Amino acid sequence: MLRVREGEAQLEKSRAELQDTLVQYYKFIQESEVKRSRASKKAVLEEKQRMEREEQIGRLTEQLEELEHRRDQSKERYEQYARYQSFLEEVLSRSEGDEYQEPRDIIQRWMTLQDNTKVLQKRKTQLEEDLLRNKNSLGVARQRRDNENVALQNQLNELQMTLENLQKSIKLKQDELERRIKQKSSTSRIISHLSVATKNLHDRCILWTSKYSGRGRGEARKEDALHQLGIIGNCLEDFQAIVLTHNEQAREAAVGKLS
Repeated sequence: MLRVREGEAQLEKSRAELQDTLVQYYKFIQESEVKRSRASKKAVLEEKQRMEREEQIGRLTEQLEELEHRRDQSKERYEQYARYQSFLEEVLSRSEGDEYQEPRDIIQRWMTLQDNTKVLQKRKTQLEEDLLRNKNSLGVARQRRDNENVALQNQLNELQMTLENLQKSIKLKQDELERRIKQKSSTSRIISHLSVATKNLHDRCILWTSKYSGRGRGEARKEDALHQLGIIGNCLEDFQAIVLTHNEQAREAAVGKLS
């Protein structure tokens, strides 16, 4: 009877531990899902920022190519003007002024070309400075992009490692949960077998003793294990009393024969 009570107490304790394990397991799953959601949102945001930087680098690259094209055009025009200026200087140096009707026009044209050359030279210098600044900006942007890509890859590796650890931890929790469920099933089967054996022995005791001692006669049968064990105990007491009575009668009969 005490063992049955201890078994029921142990079963109740196992049920409580299993319930606590289930609560902890589901809580762990929820926390893992929250961490995974945060990591996914962070990865999406960083990917968006990376794409925006890629677009900015693309725009700067296009501007750089446009400036280089404009620089080449200005350089070509400058070289043409420089050749024309050299030609005029050569013509003026060889002529005495009587070969042209209006030599001052040529000189004025030369002076205009010289002014234009200065403007073009200044523009060329400005374009080269802009090109250098854009190249530096583009280099800095590319270096920043490379550094950010490395940082993003490191974060991705850390997230992957975290995910693998979470999966391993979940697998361990699942294995532990399955082991506890199997252990609970085994305990339940043992208790079920004991309950069946107790009931069978109780029914046999009721059948045997109701004819002689009157125990159990007219009583409603109960499925409570403690009650059934009590009936079995009473049955054993009755059988012990019968055995003692039988032995006493046999002893008295043997004494009578001797006398």
